[in-house]
Amino acid sequence: MRILSIIILASVLFNANVRVSAAEDGAGSASFELDLVSKYVWRGIPLSVSEAYQPSGTFSKYGFTGNIWLNYSVDNPRANRLSEVDYTLSYERELLGVSVSPGFALYTYSDADTCGEGYLKLSYPVAFLKVLTSHYLSMVNGDAAGGYYGDAGLGYEKQFANDSVLTGSALLGWGNAKFNAFNYGQAGLGGRLNVLTLDAAISFTPFSGASVRPHLTYYSNLPEALRGPIRTSGGAPASLVAGVAAGYEF
Repeated sequence: MRILSIIILASVLFNANVRVSAAEDGAGSASFELDLVSKYVWRGIPLSVSEAYQPSGTFSKYGFTGNIWLNYSVDNPRANRLSEVDYTLSYERELLGVSVSPGFALYTYSDADTCGEGYLKLSYPVAFLKVLTSHYLSMVNGDAAGGYYGDAGLGYEKQFANDSVLTGSALLGWGNAKFNAFNYGQAGLGGRLNVLTLDAAISFTPFSGASVRPHLTYYSNLPEALRGPIRTSGGAPASLVAGVAAGYEF
């Protein structure tokens, strides 16, 4: 419980999942969030079998955004330790109507080597939808270096008069041979289409600066070649993850 208390406190001292545009006057912003999810799943790969607490913190200024994100999975309460801390730095601007966001993410773990990825995210509005695509290349850790993961799909966002916001997305993700061999623990998988991800969330503003965001995400590994290694490791190749996040933005 001591670690859990620290995490909850960290959610008040750190910030979370915010999308911040570069303000022309250079004014900075910061926000904090604590997300409680029923399971920790990353790119369709289950990394926990029970709920997880995920506090995070973000600061943005001049189009740059820095984020720190923590994960505490309740698979083994006696362990009482953080399993992962991630650090991300990104920049966002608009070019010819396309939102372009390059960045770098460093992933640190309590029981595995540090990994890092350079990435590029693109978003382009089409009618009432957005065309989304992201591309990640592993650049830190000898075993993972050279691994590539990408996804593409459609996103939706609708803001209501009461300041609530409905969002959703449908994405198909794929990985190259190096990414699949490292993350699924099995050689010879080759590059292939990996996972379907469906996401929906609605954000409420109970009072100025505060937000509450229930969300639901469905992951399904598509080829049997990837579903087998997940079953072997004790996971499920399809996962429905429910969560609720509470945050505050300054």
